[in-house]
Amino acid sequence: MVDITCEEFSELEDEIKQEFYEDVVAAIADINACVSQLKESVDESVIDRMFRAIHTVKGNCNMVFLTEFVNSAHQLEDLFSSVRSKAITYDPVYGRFAIQVVNQIQQQIQSIIETGIANGEILMNVKSLINQVQATTDAERVDMTEKAITAIEDGHFSIGMIVQDSEDGHAFSFMDATDIEFFEYISHRHQQNQKHHKFYKICSVLANKLNLMLAHAADEQQLHAAIIFLHLTQKIEPDGTASGLSIQQCIIASGLLSRMSGWSAAADLCIQAMEFHDGSGTPKGLKGCEVPPAAQVLSLSFDFACQILIVPGQSYKQALFAAVKNINSKKDTRYKEKLIQRFNHLIKTEYLINKMF
Repeated sequence: MVDITCEEFSELEDEIKQEFYEDVVAAIADINACVSQLKESVDESVIDRMFRAIHTVKGNCNMVFLTEFVNSAHQLEDLFSSVRSKAITYDPVYGRFAIQVVNQIQQQIQSIIETGIANGEILMNVKSLINQVQATTDAERVDMTEKAITAIEDGHFSIGMIVQDSEDGHAFSFMDATDIEFFEYISHRHQQNQKHHKFYKICSVLANKLNLMLAHAADEQQLHAAIIFLHLTQKIEPDGTASGLSIQQCIIASGLLSRMSGWSAAADLCIQAMEFHDGSGTPKGLKGCEVPPAAQVLSLSFDFACQILIVPGQSYKQALFAAVKNINSKKDTRYKEKLIQRFNHLIKTEYLINKMF
């Protein structure tokens, strides 16, 4: 770490330091407000206001001798000067990037006030990221900025460690990612249309809620991984309807997860998802309490998502009632009665009150 200390700043009275910090915080709050407004529409007056707020951060740092902070803020000011002059067409990603940058500046200002030391490496890295965003071509700048945001969020500040999904613009730091983050990235790449997104959301929300209702809930990340890998082979028909869960999906998902250290529980959930309460399922014909409750939750959630999408164009309540009726028809055959009771309770207390999909 490259430490920044500033004797001139440390010698200032505490009252002056506090007033300086409050002014910076107020300017950063204004930057956040401007970014929120620019989500709705691009307004030149709001861009001007945002530019002035960034200039205020820079100017205040200059007044209290914090040169390294001035340099980082000046780079951001230059970027938004180009946006202001329309040399760069504003995109919401630039606003999100600005928030990331000023948040880093604020954190280091707070550090030098409280401890007398700031992390100069972070400020240099932030400056470098802004330079890379500015230096790239117009066609690549939005993607580069997405990468820069992810690099800051992940704390390594290296665009070289970020990959970009060309289909949906999702930036992903694969070098520092946990397994579950990488699995989510795989899932995002698979979700090529809104129907895939909708299916995944319906399934994962219900599965997580039902899992929390179990006496012995599955580990959330293991369940999450099982959903992701089953969804990788989920078929969405051209008309938007979804095919039901198949044993082939379960075998593929389980096979992939079982080959990765630490995901055996998720692999087991996948291979058991086609086991039925009455013993008529596959691959082992488990029956009753032999079928893990979380595996039944996984199966029911996929079944529910398929039923929701089965008739395109239905209203929310039409789709919900049809899906609930279908799930309930499988009580004591595919699903245990206790799970059906929990499912029905969840529908009454949450899904009928709020629009969940």
